[in-house]
Amino acid sequence: MNLLFKKQKNGQQASFINEEIGKSTYINIDSNSELSKQIKIINLQKEDLVMLASLKPIIQANIEGIVSQFYKNLEHEGSLMNIIEDNSSVERLKQTLMVHIQEMFDGRIDQLFIDKRMKIAHIHFKIGLLPKWYMCAFQDLLLSLIALINKHIHQQEESTKAMEAITKILSLEQQLVLDAFQQENEQMYKKTGAGKRQAAPSN
Repeated sequence: MNLLFKKQKNGQQASFINEEIGKSTYINIDSNSELSKQIKIINLQKEDLVMLASLKPIIQANIEGIVSQFYKNLEHEGSLMNIIEDNSSVERLKQTLMVHIQEMFDGRIDQLFIDKRMKIAHIHFKIGLLPKWYMCAFQDLLLSLIALINKHIHQQEESTKAMEAITKILSLEQQLVLDAFQQENEQMYKKTGAGKRQAAPSN
């Protein structure tokens, strides 16, 4: 039985959104930064953070299943498992991913949140994880989260808002990672170009 919801007197399911959480949710990003513009474009707002934070108990209760499904699907691509085993272990990465996913539902977007994701993205690049596999993995994660919403939230309006909030935070995650990949590629290009200039014979 789901204890996260209370029944109203008429037997209808009451809202599960915890408005008190709103006091501890925030977006604290430089308003002049590109990231601030990206957040505005995807329309990630305070109410989305409240929704995400309200969803966190559901995510925490099901986090092991979410992560297990995530890595089960990665097994379909042998090269990914080779990358994992060469650089870490599945069990270790499962623990890291559990923390990572739950942090997405803290309802707080600040520099610490950004820095953690950028760091992980740079690591993914260095170990040879291609962007296409990262995108596939996140699509799988989205489907798992949608399944949880369908199972636990039966009010259509709140279900829709929950899915919108989840797609927005996943979009932000993907933007950060792809930006980090682009930065790494640009650095590699500069180094390669500098190496070629140094190796070129002088006239």
